[in-house]
Amino acid sequence: MTKKNLLKYILKSALAIIMVILIIRVMIYPERAKIKKYRKELTIRHATTKAYVNGITHRDNTIYYEFNVNNVKYFGISRYSLLDTPYPEEGDSIEVYYNEEDPNVNLWRGEFPE
Repeated sequence: MTKKNLLKYILKSALAIIMVILIIRVMIYPERAKIKKYRKELTIRHATTKAYVNGITHRDNTIYYEFNVNNVKYFGISRYSLLDTPYPEEGDSIEVYYNEEDPNVNLWRGEFPE
């Protein structure tokens, strides 16, 4: 392999890695944007209820939970990187802030610095 071919190979590989990173960021970003929007809205006004963690993704510090409001089940996604260990685990109960007019707008209390 010549130096020119090696350089082309390295550049193509680097470009492929950058593209994969960008694709992953684009797939994850909407969740982060939603959390930021919900945090702003729920800081102003919210109701509180108990939720149960039904999934954890430690790779990106995400918890998935469910809760009931007026006998209707709602689901939520939040981050937990703001916390000190121990982190919530599947099956744990957590406190959730939600919009009384639209409980689909919700975040767990750990999203809000004390």
